[in-house]
Amino acid sequence: MPQENYAGIIRSWNKQQNFNTGPVTEDKLAPEEYGRIQTLFGHTWREEQLSQNFDWGADSFSVYLPESLYVVSSIYLKIELPANNAADYKAYPGIYALKTLRLMSNGTEVYTCDVNLFFHDYLESLSEEGLHCFSEAYLGGATESGDARTIFVPILLPNSSYMGRTGDNKNHGIFPCYTGTSRLELQLTMNQAAYVSKVSANAPTTIAGNCSLMYHVVEMAEVRQTTYADLRGIYSIINRRFTELTSGWTQGAENVVQHVNQYQPQGAVTEILIIAVPYNADAARHEANYVLPSSIKVTADSIVLKDLDTPEKVKIDLWVNGFCPPVDFPSPGRLCFAAHAARADHVYSGAFNMTDMSNVDFEFKFASAVSYRVIASQIQRITIDAAGKLRGGLH
Repeated sequence: MPQENYAGIIRSWNKQQNFNTGPVTEDKLAPEEYGRIQTLFGHTWREEQLSQNFDWGADSFSVYLPESLYVVSSIYLKIELPANNAADYKAYPGIYALKTLRLMSNGTEVYTCDVNLFFHDYLESLSEEGLHCFSEAYLGGATESGDARTIFVPILLPNSSYMGRTGDNKNHGIFPCYTGTSRLELQLTMNQAAYVSKVSANAPTTIAGNCSLMYHVVEMAEVRQTTYADLRGIYSIINRRFTELTSGWTQGAENVVQHVNQYQPQGAVTEILIIAVPYNADAARHEANYVLPSSIKVTADSIVLKDLDTPEKVKIDLWVNGFCPPVDFPSPGRLCFAAHAARADHVYSGAFNMTDMSNVDFEFKFASAVSYRVIASQIQRITIDAAGKLRGGLH
């Protein structure tokens, strides 16, 4: 067996000292330090059956969080989808069932979420392996079939990972459920059954009586639980709000320039998302096959602020901002105003505040006919005041 002598390489290090001047960032010869978490905890499940009135198309169905809840990490809408012998379910049917969530505190709106937008953006941040595992556990899987299945649709609480782009990081944080007399209300609006089916005319049957809320309860020592359950006057968290700048799905013809300039979003806008799918007048037929614009430009008071005038620039801007999605959930077109915008949900890295602009015009076009929506992603702060009321604000 040949002998190795590394001495010549070691001697050459003396000639490289000009590069060896930075701060020491790690010791590769030391094993990873054994640490600990701040608070020991575990999880249990609690299930609350929903009434027979909750079905496809339900509008603003109201559920109050039980007063006996203390600390949760997540809440899910569990739906037992029946076998559909007439047609297949779409892949990932769990992202199409719930239309909107409206979070209410003491009768006042905190925020409203377009659920599919948040789910798609979250799924974009997963690896291929993470997407597979998550979809099998929660969303009914990626297989198009009519088989019965159970889906767990995440409820977008302020701490929810699914309101951001956490990737395969599974740290959910907690939500403190004790808010005194300010009861927290969830208003759930469901899509019609056709939205989860591959064929509108052959939608699945009723789900009435087969739906429940699943609370993922955080269990910990009693003294800790009391602290985490009641954060009135303390709780403050940053997440995102999606505000639509269009009025629902809009038709965009092939190679025809589109303009959106009727409404300027408030607050700190980290990016503008141009959500487009192959044209279909039936919104129930839209799936996750997003189409990229061939060009995007933003002009404010006659000054061009950013111009991605070729398809290549559109794709490069996605790459340099950290958007590298799995195959089944391609990224939409994005105008990024934050540095490395894919992480802007957890790290402040800039934004565009349009307050001082009298007119902002977003211009884009597509190489094929599409249906599109334009969405502003804004930084949002959620707080719980001393009286236990949740408030959401953009400033």
